[in-house]
Amino acid sequence: MLLASVAAGAEPAARVWHGADGRSLPFDRVDQLLEFLAGADVVEVIDLSVGVTKPQQLVLERDGVRAHAVFHSIDRRERQTKTLVNGRVMLYLVDSYRSQIAAFELSRLLGLDIVPPTVERQVRGRVGSVQLWIESAMTEQKRRERGLEPPDRSDWNHQKSEQWVFDNLINNIDRNQGNSLIDADWNLWLIDHSRSFGRDRRLPYPERVSFLSSGLWQGLRALDPDTVRERLSPYLDKAEIRALLERRDLLVAAIEGRIARLGQARVIRERGEAWMSMSVSETPGR
Repeated sequence: MLLASVAAGAEPAARVWHGADGRSLPFDRVDQLLEFLAGADVVEVIDLSVGVTKPQQLVLERDGVRAHAVFHSIDRRERQTKTLVNGRVMLYLVDSYRSQIAAFELSRLLGLDIVPPTVERQVRGRVGSVQLWIESAMTEQKRRERGLEPPDRSDWNHQKSEQWVFDNLINNIDRNQGNSLIDADWNLWLIDHSRSFGRDRRLPYPERVSFLSSGLWQGLRALDPDTVRERLSPYLDKAEIRALLERRDLLVAAIEGRIARLGQARVIRERGEAWMSMSVSETPGR
Protein backbone atom coordinates (compact mmCIF):
# COMPACT_ATOMS: atom_id res chain seq x y z
CA MET A 1 0.00 0.00 0.00
CA LEU A 2 1.40 3.39 -0.99
CA LEU A 3 0.96 6.44 1.21
CA ALA A 4 1.22 9.71 -0.63
CA SER A 5 3.98 12.26 -0.47
CA VAL A 6 1.97 14.74 -2.52
CA ALA A 7 -0.45 17.56 -1.85
CA ALA A 8 -4.11 17.03 -1.01
CA GLY A 9 -6.19 16.25 -4.06
CA ALA A 10 -3.40 14.34 -5.80
CA GLU A 11 -3.86 10.65 -6.47
CA PRO A 12 -1.68 7.93 -4.95
CA ALA A 13 0.56 6.21 -7.46
CA ALA A 14 -0.93 3.34 -9.46
CA ARG A 15 -0.99 0.03 -7.63
CA VAL A 16 -1.90 -3.56 -8.36
CA TRP A 17 -5.48 -4.68 -7.65
CA HIS A 18 -6.51 -8.33 -7.52
CA GLY A 19 -9.48 -10.04 -9.07
CA ALA A 20 -11.56 -13.02 -8.03
CA ASP A 21 -8.93 -15.44 -9.35
CA GLY A 22 -6.18 -13.75 -7.33
CA ARG A 23 -4.47 -12.36 -10.41
CA SER A 24 -3.89 -8.65 -10.93
CA LEU A 25 -6.70 -6.64 -12.52
CA PRO A 26 -5.91 -4.85 -15.81
CA PHE A 27 -6.29 -1.32 -14.46
CA ASP A 28 -3.49 1.24 -14.34
CA ARG A 29 -5.49 3.99 -12.61
CA VAL A 30 -8.01 3.98 -9.81
CA ASP A 31 -10.55 5.75 -12.05
CA GLN A 32 -10.51 2.73 -14.37
CA LEU A 33 -11.25 0.44 -11.44
CA LEU A 34 -14.04 2.74 -10.23
CA GLU A 35 -15.62 2.65 -13.67
CA PHE A 36 -15.50 -1.15 -13.57
CA LEU A 37 -17.11 -1.26 -10.12
CA ALA A 38 -19.87 1.08 -11.30
CA GLY A 39 -20.61 -0.60 -14.62
CA ALA A 40 -19.62 -4.26 -14.62
CA ASP A 41 -22.38 -6.88 -14.68
CA VAL A 42 -23.46 -8.32 -11.34
CA VAL A 43 -23.35 -12.06 -12.00
CA GLU A 44 -23.82 -13.25 -8.42
CA VAL A 45 -24.97 -11.85 -5.06
CA ILE A 46 -23.98 -13.70 -1.88
CA ASP A 47 -25.34 -12.89 1.60
CA LEU A 48 -22.55 -12.53 4.13
CA SER A 49 -22.79 -13.94 7.65
CA VAL A 50 -20.82 -11.08 9.24
CA GLY A 51 -21.78 -7.45 9.80
CA VAL A 52 -24.87 -5.98 11.45
CA THR A 53 -25.69 -3.96 8.31
CA LYS A 54 -26.20 -7.19 6.30
CA PRO A 55 -23.63 -6.62 3.56
CA GLN A 56 -23.51 -8.78 0.46
CA GLN A 57 -20.63 -10.00 -1.64
CA LEU A 58 -20.93 -9.35 -5.37
CA VAL A 59 -19.26 -11.08 -8.26
CA LEU A 60 -18.71 -8.50 -10.99
CA GLU A 61 -17.70 -9.33 -14.56
CA ARG A 62 -17.05 -7.47 -17.78
CA ASP A 63 -15.05 -8.39 -20.88
CA GLY A 64 -13.65 -11.46 -19.19
CA VAL A 65 -12.52 -9.55 -16.10
CA ARG A 66 -14.06 -10.80 -12.85
CA ALA A 67 -13.72 -9.28 -9.36
CA HIS A 68 -15.39 -9.51 -5.97
CA ALA A 69 -16.94 -6.52 -4.25
CA VAL A 70 -18.98 -5.84 -1.12
CA PHE A 71 -22.37 -4.10 -1.28
CA HIS A 72 -23.96 -2.03 1.52
CA SER A 73 -27.39 -0.42 1.19
CA ILE A 74 -28.26 0.74 4.71
CA ASP A 75 -29.01 4.48 4.84
CA ARG A 76 -30.07 5.82 8.22
CA ARG A 77 -29.58 9.18 9.88
CA GLU A 78 -31.56 9.94 12.99
CA ARG A 79 -31.49 11.60 16.37
CA GLN A 80 -30.90 8.69 18.68
CA THR A 81 -28.99 8.64 21.93
CA LYS A 82 -26.28 5.98 21.87
CA THR A 83 -23.70 5.31 24.57
CA LEU A 84 -20.41 3.95 23.25
CA VAL A 85 -18.26 1.40 25.03
CA ASN A 86 -15.95 4.24 26.12
CA GLY A 87 -18.88 5.94 27.87
CA ARG A 88 -19.25 8.68 25.30
CA VAL A 89 -22.83 9.64 24.43
CA MET A 90 -23.80 10.22 20.81
CA LEU A 91 -26.96 12.23 20.10
CA TYR A 92 -27.02 11.77 16.34
CA LEU A 93 -26.65 8.32 14.80
CA VAL A 94 -25.36 7.74 11.28
CA ASP A 95 -25.43 4.31 9.68
CA SER A 96 -25.25 4.82 5.95
CA TYR A 97 -23.65 3.39 2.84
CA ARG A 98 -23.00 7.00 1.83
CA SER A 99 -20.37 7.25 4.56
CA GLN A 100 -18.52 4.34 2.94
CA ILE A 101 -18.14 6.37 -0.26
CA ALA A 102 -17.30 9.56 1.62
CA ALA A 103 -14.47 7.77 3.47
CA PHE A 104 -12.97 6.62 0.18
CA GLU A 105 -13.33 10.04 -1.47
CA LEU A 106 -11.74 11.76 1.51
CA SER A 107 -8.84 9.30 1.48
CA ARG A 108 -8.29 10.26 -2.18
CA LEU A 109 -8.22 13.95 -1.28
CA LEU A 110 -5.57 13.17 1.32
CA GLY A 111 -3.57 11.05 -1.12
CA LEU A 112 -3.97 8.17 1.33
CA ASP A 113 -4.33 4.67 -0.12
CA ILE A 114 -5.94 2.94 2.84
CA VAL A 115 -9.66 2.61 1.92
CA PRO A 116 -10.60 0.21 -0.90
CA PRO A 117 -12.06 1.89 -4.02
CA THR A 118 -15.79 2.51 -3.54
CA VAL A 119 -18.62 3.77 -5.76
CA GLU A 120 -22.35 4.31 -5.56
CA ARG A 121 -24.53 2.15 -7.79
CA GLN A 122 -27.79 0.25 -7.94
CA VAL A 123 -27.77 -3.50 -7.42
CA ARG A 124 -31.00 -5.40 -8.02
CA GLY A 125 -33.19 -2.41 -7.34
CA ARG A 126 -31.32 -1.06 -4.31
CA VAL A 127 -28.89 1.85 -4.28
CA GLY A 128 -25.79 1.44 -2.15
CA SER A 129 -22.01 1.40 -2.03
CA VAL A 130 -19.92 -1.10 -3.99
CA GLN A 131 -16.41 -1.54 -2.66
CA LEU A 132 -13.62 -3.67 -4.06
CA TRP A 133 -13.11 -6.87 -2.07
CA ILE A 134 -9.58 -7.25 -0.72
CA GLU A 135 -8.54 -10.74 -1.73
CA SER A 136 -6.55 -13.08 0.53
CA ALA A 137 -7.02 -10.76 3.52
CA MET A 138 -7.55 -11.47 7.20
CA THR A 139 -9.08 -9.27 9.85
CA GLU A 140 -7.07 -7.85 12.72
CA GLN A 141 -9.10 -10.15 14.97
CA LYS A 142 -7.94 -13.22 13.04
CA ARG A 143 -4.34 -12.01 13.14
CA ARG A 144 -4.45 -11.80 16.91
CA GLU A 145 -6.24 -15.13 17.31
CA ARG A 146 -3.53 -16.80 15.22
CA GLY A 147 -0.75 -15.06 17.11
CA LEU A 148 0.73 -13.64 13.91
CA GLU A 149 3.21 -10.78 14.15
CA PRO A 150 3.94 -8.30 11.35
CA PRO A 151 7.20 -9.06 9.54
CA ASP A 152 8.10 -5.36 9.83
CA ARG A 153 6.97 -3.87 13.15
CA SER A 154 8.06 -0.38 12.16
CA ASP A 155 5.94 -0.45 9.01
CA TRP A 156 2.97 -1.91 10.89
CA ASN A 157 3.11 0.76 13.59
CA HIS A 158 3.23 3.42 10.91
CA GLN A 159 0.10 2.08 9.24
CA LYS A 160 -1.74 1.81 12.56
CA SER A 161 -0.77 5.33 13.54
CA GLU A 162 -2.12 6.75 10.30
CA GLN A 163 -5.29 4.70 10.80
CA TRP A 164 -5.96 6.61 14.01
CA VAL A 165 -5.30 9.94 12.32
CA PHE A 166 -7.87 9.04 9.66
CA ASP A 167 -10.40 7.69 12.18
CA ASN A 168 -10.20 10.90 14.19
CA LEU A 169 -10.77 12.93 11.05
CA ILE A 170 -13.85 10.97 9.92
CA ASN A 171 -15.24 10.52 13.45
CA ASN A 172 -15.19 6.76 13.15
CA ILE A 173 -16.92 5.58 16.32
CA ASP A 174 -16.96 1.95 15.22
CA ARG A 175 -13.36 0.89 14.57
CA ASN A 176 -12.83 -2.66 15.80
CA GLN A 177 -10.70 -5.71 15.04
CA GLY A 178 -13.25 -6.95 12.52
CA ASN A 179 -13.14 -3.96 10.20
CA SER A 180 -9.40 -3.64 9.77
CA LEU A 181 -8.11 -5.94 7.03
CA ILE A 182 -4.56 -7.11 6.37
CA ASP A 183 -3.70 -8.31 2.89
CA ALA A 184 -1.07 -10.84 1.86
CA ASP A 185 1.63 -8.14 1.79
CA TRP A 186 0.72 -6.87 5.28
CA ASN A 187 -0.94 -3.74 3.97
CA LEU A 188 -3.63 -2.40 6.30
CA TRP A 189 -7.06 -1.70 4.79
CA LEU A 190 -9.86 0.17 6.55
CA ILE A 191 -13.44 -0.93 5.80
CA ASP A 192 -16.98 -0.60 7.21
CA HIS A 193 -17.32 3.16 7.63
CA SER A 194 -21.11 3.32 7.65
CA ARG A 195 -21.13 4.85 11.16
CA SER A 196 -18.44 7.43 10.44
CA PHE A 197 -18.71 11.19 9.98
CA GLY A 198 -21.88 12.30 11.79
CA ARG A 199 -22.14 15.73 13.38
CA ASP A 200 -19.82 15.44 16.37
CA ARG A 201 -17.15 18.13 16.11
CA ARG A 202 -14.87 16.55 18.72
CA LEU A 203 -12.06 14.13 17.99
CA PRO A 204 -13.18 10.65 19.11
CA TYR A 205 -9.66 9.39 19.96
CA PRO A 206 -7.31 12.37 20.44
CA GLU A 207 -5.06 10.28 22.69
CA ARG A 208 -4.37 7.92 19.77
CA VAL A 209 -2.79 10.59 17.58
CA SER A 210 0.88 9.70 17.55
CA PHE A 211 2.80 10.23 14.32
CA LEU A 212 2.18 10.38 10.58
CA SER A 213 3.94 10.70 7.26
CA SER A 214 4.88 14.04 5.75
CA GLY A 215 2.47 13.29 2.89
CA LEU A 216 -0.53 12.82 5.17
CA TRP A 217 0.50 15.83 7.25
CA GLN A 218 0.68 17.94 4.12
CA GLY A 219 -2.63 16.53 2.93
CA LEU A 220 -4.40 17.38 6.19
CA ARG A 221 -3.18 20.96 6.18
CA ALA A 222 -3.96 21.43 2.48
CA LEU A 223 -7.56 20.17 2.59
CA ASP A 224 -9.55 22.85 0.79
CA PRO A 225 -13.07 23.41 2.24
CA ASP A 226 -14.59 24.13 -1.18
CA THR A 227 -13.09 20.96 -2.64
CA VAL A 228 -14.27 18.94 0.34
CA ARG A 229 -17.81 20.26 -0.11
CA GLU A 230 -17.76 19.55 -3.83
CA ARG A 231 -16.49 15.97 -3.47
CA LEU A 232 -18.43 14.94 -0.35
CA SER A 233 -21.76 16.79 -0.60
CA PRO A 234 -23.37 13.91 -2.55
CA TYR A 235 -22.79 11.72 0.51
CA LEU A 236 -22.72 14.00 3.58
CA ASP A 237 -25.09 16.75 4.65
CA LYS A 238 -23.96 20.32 5.40
CA ALA A 239 -23.73 19.77 9.16
CA GLU A 240 -21.58 16.66 8.67
CA ILE A 241 -19.21 18.51 6.35
CA ARG A 242 -18.91 21.43 8.79
CA ALA A 243 -18.13 18.97 11.58
CA LEU A 244 -15.52 17.25 9.40
CA LEU A 245 -13.75 20.53 8.71
CA GLU A 246 -13.77 21.46 12.40
CA ARG A 247 -12.29 18.07 13.30
CA ARG A 248 -9.61 18.69 10.70
CA ASP A 249 -8.71 21.95 12.43
CA LEU A 250 -8.61 20.23 15.84
CA LEU A 251 -6.48 17.43 14.42
CA VAL A 252 -3.99 19.83 12.85
CA ALA A 253 -3.80 21.75 16.14
CA ALA A 254 -3.22 18.52 18.09
CA ILE A 255 -0.41 17.45 15.77
CA GLU A 256 1.17 20.89 15.88
CA GLY A 257 1.08 20.63 19.67
CA ARG A 258 2.89 17.29 19.57
CA ILE A 259 5.50 18.73 17.23
CA ALA A 260 6.04 21.64 19.61
CA ARG A 261 6.48 19.27 22.58
CA LEU A 262 8.41 16.41 20.99
CA GLY A 263 10.06 17.88 17.92
CA GLN A 264 9.11 17.34 14.30
CA ALA A 265 11.36 14.31 13.84
CA ARG A 266 9.37 12.32 16.43
CA VAL A 267 5.97 13.20 14.96
CA ILE A 268 6.46 13.44 11.20
CA ARG A 269 7.86 10.05 10.16
CA GLU A 270 8.02 8.11 6.94
CA ARG A 271 7.22 4.44 6.56
CA GLY A 272 10.24 2.31 7.37
CA GLU A 273 11.71 4.60 10.01
CA ALA A 274 12.65 2.80 13.21
CA TRP A 275 10.04 2.88 15.97
CA MET A 276 12.14 1.52 18.83
CA SER A 277 13.08 4.99 20.04
CA MET A 278 9.44 5.82 20.83
CA SER A 279 8.14 5.72 24.35
CA VAL A 280 5.27 3.36 25.13
CA SER A 281 2.86 6.31 25.20
CA GLU A 282 3.87 7.23 21.64
CA THR A 283 3.33 3.77 20.17
CA PRO A 284 -0.07 3.38 18.44
CA GLY A 285 -2.51 0.59 19.30
CA ARG A 286 -0.92 -2.81 18.67
